[in-house]
Amino acid sequence: MRKTAARSPLIFVLTMLYFGCNAPSSDPQAKEDWAYPGGNAGQQKYSALDQINKKNVKNLKVAWIYHSGNMAGGVESTPLIVDGNMYVTTPSQELIALNAADGKEIWRFNPSVGEEKFTGVNRGIAYDKAGEKVFYTSGNYLNAVDVHTGKTDTAFGESGRVKLDGSLNGQVNTSPAAPVLFRDLVIVGVISGTGHVNAYDVHSGNLKWTFNTIPHPGEAGYDTWGDTAYWRTGSGVAVWGGLCVDNKNGIVYFSTGQPRDNFYRPDNAGKQLFGNSIIALNAGNGKRIWHYQAIHHDIWDLDLACPPILSDLKIEGETVPGVMQLSKTGNIFLFNRINGKLLSKVEERPAPSSTLPGEIAYPTQPFVTWPSPFSRQILTEDDLTNRTPEAHDYAKKIFDQAETGWFVPPSEKGILFYGIHGGAEWCGGAYDQQTNTLYVTANELAWHIVMRDINADSKTAVKEPPGRKVYLKAGCVNCHGEHRQGQTGIPNLNSLDKTYARPDIENIIHKGRKTMPAFPQIAGGELDQLVNYLLNVKDEKTKSDKSARPVYRSLGYIKFLDKEGYPATKPPWGTLNAVDLTTGKIKWKVPLGEYEELKEKGISRTGTENFGGCIATKGGLVFVGATRDLKFRAFDADTGEELWEAQLPFGGFATPSTYAVNGKQYVVIAATGGGKLGPPLGDAYVAFALPDK
Repeated sequence: MRKTAARSPLIFVLTMLYFGCNAPSSDPQAKEDWAYPGGNAGQQKYSALDQINKKNVKNLKVAWIYHSGNMAGGVESTPLIVDGNMYVTTPSQELIALNAADGKEIWRFNPSVGEEKFTGVNRGIAYDKAGEKVFYTSGNYLNAVDVHTGKTDTAFGESGRVKLDGSLNGQVNTSPAAPVLFRDLVIVGVISGTGHVNAYDVHSGNLKWTFNTIPHPGEAGYDTWGDTAYWRTGSGVAVWGGLCVDNKNGIVYFSTGQPRDNFYRPDNAGKQLFGNSIIALNAGNGKRIWHYQAIHHDIWDLDLACPPILSDLKIEGETVPGVMQLSKTGNIFLFNRINGKLLSKVEERPAPSSTLPGEIAYPTQPFVTWPSPFSRQILTEDDLTNRTPEAHDYAKKIFDQAETGWFVPPSEKGILFYGIHGGAEWCGGAYDQQTNTLYVTANELAWHIVMRDINADSKTAVKEPPGRKVYLKAGCVNCHGEHRQGQTGIPNLNSLDKTYARPDIENIIHKGRKTMPAFPQIAGGELDQLVNYLLNVKDEKTKSDKSARPVYRSLGYIKFLDKEGYPATKPPWGTLNAVDLTTGKIKWKVPLGEYEELKEKGISRTGTENFGGCIATKGGLVFVGATRDLKFRAFDADTGEELWEAQLPFGGFATPSTYAVNGKQYVVIAATGGGKLGPPLGDAYVAFALPDK
C-alpha cells in the first residue's frame, strides 16, 4: 500500500477542514473519499459526487466483486474509502484492505489471538488520518491497525488492542457500532452489560473517560430509577447505532436503547435515564452537556437505534446549528446541537397504565406534532390486510383479541403496535443540506406481544420443565420463539440433542455464537436446567409454590403476520421516504422492495421489511439496498421515482458508500445476506460504475 503523497499547504488545510467539519465540503479530497461510516463526521451519508446522475444511472454496471471467503454471517458495515484504498470487515471480524479501483485484496488482518474466535455484527470502522491507522471492534476488544501494513499498532493497549471494560453483571462488553475520533481520543459506545461510553487515548490506548448511560450513585439521573441497584444488576441502555462528532464545538453525540428486561421491569418506577435518549457530551472529558429522552421508561423495545445526524437546520428563516434523531416510532426529533433546545414541536401527553402487577408505566410520553412521522404509528382496523379474505379474517381475529393504541403497555391479553424493527433502524437516514431534505428507510410491520407469568405453572396443576422457566426468564424466547421453533435467520432448537453434546451447548450459552450474545450469567443449577430443556432431557419438576411472585415475560418477538407469512397489515411494508425539514412534511414516500411471488399474482410494489441505510448524492440520487428481494436500487432524490435496480448475489443489508478513484465514481455495498432477514449467506462486496467510454 502506498503512503499518502506530500501535499501543498493549501491542499493540506482544505483536507483538515474537511475532516473537521460536518457539512459537505468543496475540497476535492472530500469528493473522492468516503472516510466515515456516515460519509462525514456528522453522519449525513451525503456525497458531493455527481458523475453518476439521474440521466446516466440507468447505465450503471458491476465494476468488480470481491469475495472475502468468509460466510459465517451477515455484514452490516459500510466500506470506508481513503486515498484509493477501501477498508471492509467480515463476519469473523477480520479487517481487509482492498484496491478501491479493482477490488483486489491488499492485506488482511485477523484480530484473533490464540484460540479466540470472533463472530457477530460489525457496523463500522474509524479512520485515523493523522495516525494512519484504523480503529474497529472485534468481540470485546478495540483494535488499532496500521493502514499500510495491516499489522496492529503495538503501542496501543496490549499488543494493539484494549479490552472494553466496565461491565458489572457478568456480561461480555461488545460494541458493533463504529468508534469515532476526536483529537487524540477514540470514543466507543458499549452495548452489553451495563451501558457506557468510553474514550481511549489513540496512541497508548489508556482509558481517558467513561460516561455511564445507566447512572451510578451520585451521578445525574441516578434518582430516576426505582431500583437503586439497577446500575449493578441491570443492563441495556446501549449505544446500538453509533456516534457522531462536532469537531468545531468539541461535542460527541449518541443515542441509547431501552433498559432490559424487555416489556416488564417491576418495582422500577421513573423515567429511567438515560434510556431512549439522545445525549451530548463534552468530547474532551465526557461530561454531559445536555440530553433529551424520547420515550420514558420504555417497555416496548423502542430503542433509539441509529446515530444522530448533524446539520445546519433552517428553522423559521434562520440557520441553526442542529442535530436530528430518528426513532423506531417514525419520529424526527430536531435540536439546537449546542444547547439542546428542542426544535421539533412536541407535546407531553398522558399514556395508559400497565395492568401487570409491579410494572409502573410512565404516566406521560412525548408526542411529536412536527415534523410529520415517516411511518405508521398506531395500528387500526383499517390497517388490516386485504391480500386475501382468509388473511384478513385471520388478522381480524388477532386484532379483536388484542389491545391497540398509543403507548399501550404490554399485557397478558396482548398488544399490537408498530415499531420494534422501525421506523428507523440502526442504519439511520441520509441528509442533503443543500435542499434541507432527509431521506430514510422505514419498516412498517406490526408486532404482537403477549405476556405470561412464568411462575404461573407453580401455582396451578400445570407443570413444565424447570429449564423452560429459565428459557423464558433469560429471554431466549424473544429470538427462538415460545416453542423453540426459531424464525427467519434464527435456528430451531427442538432437535439440538441430535447434533450437540452438553459441553457444546454450555459453551455456546456462555460465549455466544454468530449473532447470539453470550449469557455467562446463566450458571449453576439454572444452566443445568436450561441445557436439559434444550437437549430434551427429562428433568425433575419444580415443587408447587402457590406464593411465588408473578414474573412476566413475553412469549416471543412475534411479528403480526398472516398464515402464509406475509405482514397482516396493508402494504407498504417497507418504504423509502423524503422529508422536507423546512416544511416538516413528507416530500415523497415510495414502497421499497417487492415479493416476486406476489408480483407474479398481480400484487406489486408492496415494499418489504428492510435493514440497511440509504445515501444521497449531488447527482440527484438516493442509493439503497436493504430489501428481502436482494436488490440494489437508485431513486430520483426529487420525486422518488425508481431509476435503476440491480440484482445482488446476496442481500445487501448494509449502508452503501460512494467514492471516486482516478476520476471515476463508484458505488459499493456489502452483499452477504444474513442478519435479521436471514439466509442465504454470502461473502461479497459489489462495486458499480458507469462503463468506460
